[in-house]
Amino acid sequence: MHTTTLALVGATGGAGTTRTAVELAAVGARGGHDVAVVDAAFTTQGLSEYVAGRIDTDLTALLTDETESPLSAAAYPLGAAGASGVASEPNARGAASDGRVDIVPARAPFERLARAKTAAAARKLERRIEEATSTP
Repeated sequence: MHTTTLALVGATGGAGTTRTAVELAAVGARGGHDVAVVDAAFTTQGLSEYVAGRIDTDLTALLTDETESPLSAAAYPLGAAGASGVASEPNARGAASDGRVDIVPARAPFERLARAKTAAAARKLERRIEEATSTP
């Protein structure tokens, strides 16, 4: 399985990095690829706005509390338009060439955010991404 990883880094909250990531994911899905967007911007937690419904498990929980769970445990289908107005239903599989977009948001209380901003948590995130990209 061939996997491509793209990392976007925002200079500041509100610069449009999350929106850019979601739009790039939608383009990939329209090209027939299954795409995952992982939100490691724990301070802004912007990707959570793109989840339609309740977020039970988020990325910070995987890195601090549920350390044995796979990355997919915090993955949600990209929902209807979020605050930024992304087109609704980008996950709808219409044509056979359409892929899907799953997002792994950060949506946590301050205490868990603080624990997720450690070197150990960063290493856990790296391992989770490696596991997710090597699983067919």
